[in-house]
Amino acid sequence: MTHASATARALRFPLADPLFYSLQGEGATLGRPSVFARLMGCTVGCAWCDTKYSWAGPPAAELAGEEILAYCRERPGCQVVVTGGEPLESPFFEVLLAMLHEEGLRIEVETSGYLEPSLVALALADQWNVSPKLASAGIAEEKKPRSLGWLHRAKEPYLKFVLHKPAEIAEVDALLQSLGLAGWPPERVIISPGGKKRPEMEKRLLPLAEAALARGFRFTPRLHVLLWGDKRGV
Repeated sequence: MTHASATARALRFPLADPLFYSLQGEGATLGRPSVFARLMGCTVGCAWCDTKYSWAGPPAAELAGEEILAYCRERPGCQVVVTGGEPLESPFFEVLLAMLHEEGLRIEVETSGYLEPSLVALALADQWNVSPKLASAGIAEEKKPRSLGWLHRAKEPYLKFVLHKPAEIAEVDALLQSLGLAGWPPERVIISPGGKKRPEMEKRLLPLAEAALARGFRFTPRLHVLLWGDKRGV
């Protein structure tokens, strides 16, 4: 164990939720058993965000790195999803990635994409789930990505767009164009329905699935909402 690793294992990480073990509810690894580490902090400010409690403190839990690793060891076969909030805003982000990577755990990162990860972070994470926001999110211009060229250097990068109505698919087309990603593989573009309550999400499933299919994009529901509804820690 390196000195840096020993320091990380003793460090206390502020989390917006206690660690929880569930099925990945969205994206390319939908349904995969995962441990979720939700870091504190976010200034993106999406109007429809379902984890607004993660934007500012106090944290729901503060766990030592070794406690996080012990929790993961008790759930063999799991991966770790590092999420937020906006995890790239957290000063603990790279330290957490390095510790999980040294432990041999598979790591997914969920980010809005407005901050470019460092080369160190790109080397440590196994998958990047990047979710640029459409107009419905109501975020400030400075919180929108200017470029996503770094995706070409990332391992297993996916773009995920949250839609509330089929007409928003035109925004996806325009955003891909403006970000220089017009040639991005459609199988790496994922459409996901907005909604944190099952009834409001269910009515969007078929129309949005058909809109995604027309572009050759992937489509995933929010599995955790279908299974557990509007509940934290799932």
